[in-house]
Amino acid sequence: MNNRPEQLVPPFDRLPEPEQIAQMATWLAQAGLDSLELTNAAAGLKLRIRVGQAAPVPPAAQAAPPQADAGAGRVAVTTPYFGHLCLTHPLRDAPFAPAGTRVAQGDVVALLTLDSLQVPVTAPVAGMVVDVVGQPGALVGYGAPVLHIQPD
Repeated sequence: MNNRPEQLVPPFDRLPEPEQIAQMATWLAQAGLDSLELTNAAAGLKLRIRVGQAAPVPPAAQAAPPQADAGAGRVAVTTPYFGHLCLTHPLRDAPFAPAGTRVAQGDVVALLTLDSLQVPVTAPVAGMVVDVVGQPGALVGYGAPVLHIQPD
């Protein structure tokens, strides 16, 4: 049984508030993207958000370093993009990495979905998943914590 909602993005039947547009532009810039276009032909709406052209970021600087959780030695797994958080595999309805699961560095532990786009969220270190803090289906921004790993 598939428990994914049919519509992965909120309905675009009116223009977002200026604060929402500013937040989307911030997420785009943080993700290294230069534009986003939302279209609703039925409502006659089209919104294109473009962020300023910045100097290219070297690949090594794009990946955020693992963030250790103060005092516990745990590493927070954070989102590399914005979108709706998917903690279960969309084809198997099985969780990617529930608490108590061992993961290797680079394992997919969640997905971010935005319409038909799916972006993997990967483990920055190998270890044991100690807790999952992300909420399934929640709209999250760049750098949002998803879960914590106790490194090996």
